[in-house]
Amino acid sequence: MNKLLTSLTTATALTVALGMTASPALAERTLRLSSQIPENHPIGENLSFFKERVEKISDGEIQVQIYPSAQLYKGSEIPQAVSSGAIDMGLVLIDEYSGTLPATGLFSVAFLFPDYDVLAKAAGPDSPVRQQLDEMIRKTGTKVLWWQDYGPVQLLANDKPLVDPADMQDKKVRVLGKPSGDFIEALGGNPVKISGSEQFMAYQRGTVDVGMTGTTATKSRKLYEVMDYITITNHAQVEFLIVINDELWNELSEQEKAWMSEAALAAEKKMREETKAKNLEAQQYLAEETDMQVQELSEEQLNAWQKASEPAVQAYIKAAGETGQELVDQVRQMQ
Repeated sequence: MNKLLTSLTTATALTVALGMTASPALAERTLRLSSQIPENHPIGENLSFFKERVEKISDGEIQVQIYPSAQLYKGSEIPQAVSSGAIDMGLVLIDEYSGTLPATGLFSVAFLFPDYDVLAKAAGPDSPVRQQLDEMIRKTGTKVLWWQDYGPVQLLANDKPLVDPADMQDKKVRVLGKPSGDFIEALGGNPVKISGSEQFMAYQRGTVDVGMTGTTATKSRKLYEVMDYITITNHAQVEFLIVINDELWNELSEQEKAWMSEAALAAEKKMREETKAKNLEAQQYLAEETDMQVQELSEEQLNAWQKASEPAVQAYIKAAGETGQELVDQVRQMQ
């Protein structure tokens, strides 16, 4: 009887052991990420790339759940949601921090970044400009994991294209934050802050006269259905951040941090390499596949916009103080 019991016990233990070996490993940690961007936008696709990469290199020990299209939070709500721990991670436009940290509005300062090369230098992981801004944001209780290059910002209109800065006079214009608001005020317009997810309805209802966004968003959000013209001003280079609750980050093991950092760096590198092409592809799509008319500006016209918007640069420096002046000087040295 004892031999039989021993055999049964051994067999049972072996079966359990084999079962545990054969079963797929359960995730040790599941992270929830809130995004206001649609999944089919390049930024949404980049989030999916990160999710797949971190789950692969961690062998499933870290899982990421993405909630796109503002299912959980609007873009303006992300910083507080992440810093409070209401959500683990979030996608946030860097301008959302400019209300309390004016210096973070640097990338929306009108015509400060003339091309992608200057942008890449300023926003790269090793850039002192980037590192200084990351440190500022860390003090809010959110750690920046990686930056996403959204691309240049354009202006949308109905009835007629925007060609001259005077066309902005007294217009209500959707803006992303204070720096883009300063740009519009310099041109005589009235800034109205509207989240990305609310753009379509705002344009359709006439809440604003002029839109402000990139070509990729105009395509993915189908803004061409409610706006007739897009003027290629490239007046700002927008950066999105993926942030994680700082306390949560500190709780991660060194191995988990290494996995997250590796996947984040790969996602940032991929996005930075592809953004220019995707923006140009979206611009071509708008011109050839929709009723929207794409308005290019001549060098003379563009110079007029740049000259008219100079007060916006000074407004940023005034708001951000010595730090703002230092950052502007660093960026101009990169040109």
